[in-house]
Amino acid sequence: MSTKKIAIVGAGPSGLALAAMLEKNHGGKDIDYVMYESSAEDVPPRGGCLDLHPGSGQRAMREAGVFDEFKKYARYGDATIHRLFDHKGNHLFDFGEGRDAPEIDRWAIRKTFLTAIPSHKIHWRKAVAKTERDEATGRIVLTFADGSTASGFDLVVGADGTWSKVRHLVTNAKPVYSGDLFLTTKIQPSNPFYAKMKELCRMGSMIVMGNGAHMFNSRQGDGHYRVDVGIPGPADFATSWPKEHAVSFENGPGEYETKIKSWLMDPALDLFDPYSPEMREIITQSDGPFRPWIMYYFPTDRLNWSTQPGVTLIGDAAHVTTPFVGDGVNCAMRDACILAGKIKTLGVTTEAVAEYEKEMFPFAIDLITRSLQSQRMFFEKESPKTFLEVMGSGKPLIGVTDHL
Repeated sequence: MSTKKIAIVGAGPSGLALAAMLEKNHGGKDIDYVMYESSAEDVPPRGGCLDLHPGSGQRAMREAGVFDEFKKYARYGDATIHRLFDHKGNHLFDFGEGRDAPEIDRWAIRKTFLTAIPSHKIHWRKAVAKTERDEATGRIVLTFADGSTASGFDLVVGADGTWSKVRHLVTNAKPVYSGDLFLTTKIQPSNPFYAKMKELCRMGSMIVMGNGAHMFNSRQGDGHYRVDVGIPGPADFATSWPKEHAVSFENGPGEYETKIKSWLMDPALDLFDPYSPEMREIITQSDGPFRPWIMYYFPTDRLNWSTQPGVTLIGDAAHVTTPFVGDGVNCAMRDACILAGKIKTLGVTTEAVAEYEKEMFPFAIDLITRSLQSQRMFFEKESPKTFLEVMGSGKPLIGVTDHL
């Protein structure tokens, strides 16, 4: 039996999970895989910490054989508690206590999976610039940013995120802008406001809603607090809005930090000006730098493509979502579990890919639908009114990745 070759494009959580499972399940005996990642190994992944759920994120850790390593970095107990405030600073309630959904930083997820993947299997700083199907062989050719190419794969797995270079081989659908974005900043332990932030947020996360805007603030593994300031705005915010207000995101910390804070508090904007002084201080006392996070989602009516030979998608490449139910990475890592399982049972075949995609589609549709519903609650003018009603209904939208 000839050895089958798999290329994984992207070393995010889903790609790493898949590689680790392929290594555990096959060990190079009947399947040879290689991973290409645009960033350097020592560059920390962007984004805040994540809570991993039993049937998806934690399942991936178990099936990859790295669960004991995962537990070295996972934060249980108070780290799982989310505190809800309205924009006037009233603490409404806490949720998540005792939930089996430990928090872990993205760099720790990477480090955990890398313990199971031989170093020669990953090519760092190897960005894929283009993918195309060779007409003569029918196989996928990867063209890299440095001009080199790679081909001869029996399967190419696009795990390369929102703007995947692989996606066009299976569908012409593209992510859609959600209408909302985050401006992300930080509060470091050296900040005089840190003690107050710790009192408010404690060891987990806090959500502040009201007046058509919100904040999601969470303690990270090194002790600093990540502050995500949610506002409505255009998709080209980073180039259009800041320019209108004499602000640049390219200059680094400095004068623009003050300008962004002043702009966010502007009564004319009517977003954070009505917030209580204590809630406003979370923004005005933050350290920066401010970074825009423009939120996209994959249109659910396009999660129905016909299986294409020799290629598939996992994670955000397949179904990027907004983050308002906290299930995106869990869903991505579940993809890796399902695909690895189908390959183990059916081999590197079109049948295996088709069976994986048939199982992935409804799950991803459910996730994106719930997240968009939750997003509307976060940004409505009267929030958290609807959010409270839904959380008390017995059928909450948040944290139910494993229910299908």
